[in-house]
Amino acid sequence: MKSQRAQANPLQVFKVCALSFWFFLPAESIGPSEAVARENEPPIFVTWPEKGLGLSIDLTGFKKVIDQVKPDGRRNLTALHPKTKLNVSITLEKVPTQATAQGCLEQLQLIRKGPYVIGGQDIALNVTGEIPTLEYTLHEFQGNRLDEKHVYACVAQDNVYADIHLSKAQYTAADAPLFQSILNTVRLQPSPSKPVQAPPPVPPNSRELLDVGNALYRQNQYAQATLPYQKAFDLETAEPQLDRTLWRVLIDNLGMAYTLSGQLPKGKALLEQGIQTDPAYPLFHYNLACTYAEMNDLDHAMQSLKTAFRHRKNLNPGNNGMPNPRQSPSFQRFMKHEAFRNLINDLTATKS
Repeated sequence: MKSQRAQANPLQVFKVCALSFWFFLPAESIGPSEAVARENEPPIFVTWPEKGLGLSIDLTGFKKVIDQVKPDGRRNLTALHPKTKLNVSITLEKVPTQATAQGCLEQLQLIRKGPYVIGGQDIALNVTGEIPTLEYTLHEFQGNRLDEKHVYACVAQDNVYADIHLSKAQYTAADAPLFQSILNTVRLQPSPSKPVQAPPPVPPNSRELLDVGNALYRQNQYAQATLPYQKAFDLETAEPQLDRTLWRVLIDNLGMAYTLSGQLPKGKALLEQGIQTDPAYPLFHYNLACTYAEMNDLDHAMQSLKTAFRHRKNLNPGNNGMPNPRQSPSFQRFMKHEAFRNLINDLTATKS
């Protein structure tokens, strides 16, 4: 049976220009009591008022980061638990036919064939429980230890599918109850007739938004990542809270998220703004070179690469050196040019 569903996770070629070691910052350590749900706090209800059916899920202690109806009509909510750094993404999709358990299974099988899962370990598709799940762990990312656990789940009722995605970096076996406690509260049900009275939500801060953006970026969801990254940037513009290292990471990743989602003018402008503030930081120049390459601008790409390698000593602490331009998909279009190849040879041969 061919699925009637939109593809929430289209297959993409994994392409990254330059990321910082601080992209992999660990979660804060917490005690068991801090992870316990607060009493009398109602669950979050994710729905469209006009469609009548929604998803009830207990996200006590989480902060909403993205809450939107996408252009294709799917309803999406992304939230972060600031203490545990557990990310939850929920997508509701209305289909023209009856939503079925088989449709859920087909969606999970499709995700399993994707590049993210194929590159992971400990892959398991579980169809015996009340809610079918697909899980895997990404132990490394670009040579850095990550141990990022992913669990996908799906629920079907009437003509609505609910896709749930849980993820957490630096995962250990002690985190398993956190994942299961969220899934145990998932219910598709009619929208409440009256709005649930809940305390006013505390908006996420720039560091929390950066964490969510990083999680989306690692899944190649570049367009989605720009939303929390841009919110973090706006907060930092109004009232800076991040230290210099994290601010650099934010500019790096927001600029490249714009570039890799095809929003080249925004990516270029953001990286140029970063250079104005911190002109000696090499990855701003390197990622600007990537952006110029995506714009097929050879001369400016070469100029930015030269500047990047001239400032190579100014990387953030923990970075293992400048990235190799030969390994960036963005620059492959220029490798047929002798002048570009000679430049890369010269830059990578120089150690200081």
